[in-house]
Amino acid sequence: MSTERSGEDRPVTDLRRTLFWGLSSVGLSVLTILAIVFLIHGRVSIGDVLRVGLGTVLTAACMVALSWMVDGLRLFVLARAMGGRLSYLESVRISVAGAFMAGVTPSYTGGEPLKVYYLHRNGMSIGQATASVTLVAMLHTTTRFLLWLLMPLVAFALGLSYQFTAPVKVTLGFGLLVYLLFMALLAASTIWPEAVVKFVVRLFSTALVKRYVSSDVLPKVENTVRRVAQDFREAMMTFRTRGSRVALALVLSLIYWVVLISVPVFLLRKMDSDISAFQVFSLSMTVYLVMAYVPTPGASGGAEAGTAVFFSPFLPARVLGTFVVVWRAVTYYFTLLIGGTLVLLDTLTHSYKRVKLQSP
Repeated sequence: MSTERSGEDRPVTDLRRTLFWGLSSVGLSVLTILAIVFLIHGRVSIGDVLRVGLGTVLTAACMVALSWMVDGLRLFVLARAMGGRLSYLESVRISVAGAFMAGVTPSYTGGEPLKVYYLHRNGMSIGQATASVTLVAMLHTTTRFLLWLLMPLVAFALGLSYQFTAPVKVTLGFGLLVYLLFMALLAASTIWPEAVVKFVVRLFSTALVKRYVSSDVLPKVENTVRRVAQDFREAMMTFRTRGSRVALALVLSLIYWVVLISVPVFLLRKMDSDISAFQVFSLSMTVYLVMAYVPTPGASGGAEAGTAVFFSPFLPARVLGTFVVVWRAVTYYFTLLIGGTLVLLDTLTHSYKRVKLQSP
């Protein structure tokens, strides 16, 4: 596999663009929350949010931090399986930084590339890093969907009360379709990496791309994509001989979602809501499933609106508004704060080292 480290001298991210997307996502989130408050006729106030209590908010934030630790351990296990030598704390830092970048880019597209960059900078080849991050994403998506899909079946088996609202039914059909397409594409890229190369070549051969990209770029792109695709396939095949590591990562993925979904369950308990924990778990998984397909940075707007739509049949207006604000604050804004700080410090430190090395 390729072990060159050509990407190491590049800056981690464009701070101006990241700041723009970050402010845009937060702004859209705040506007959506204000719209929700308006639609429920202002039945939530700052006092309602403050009555939740600092202790409750800090406990929920600690639960979110615990999910980061589980996510970092999952990345650590898979990166080690591929021969990576990064520490557990470095894996947690990469996971939190990736969560931040995913939260400030459309459709969460920035998280995986940043993780690949950091893993490559820690000595892994692009193919190894890509395979590790891709498997993390695959397990993340698969366990989220399976947990969500199993909720009605578990409710039926245990004789629990479970209500299928119209939005949940629509999400079920759409989510199943998108998930099957995702798995088909992933399987194709693993079994036929050359198909990815052909697709890129055809893309760069279109008139639109040729208008902006010079002809001498195509061979370089083709060679790079072919090398990375082959490295990725070899890396994925390597995972077949490390089934125990993949199984452990699968268990960690399940634990991650259980910890993260425990946050809304805990918050609604503290708000004296009588909705069952099982129903909260199921509705929260539905919200996260919808968020995965919202094209805005960090699913801003869609996350808040989805929470309001899915939970409105079960919560009074005042509790609903307060819940949307607090849940989004401890999961999304808290992640932006901590992850953004890590990315900023790393970018400044790395830039300083590059300047120092280039100075006479």
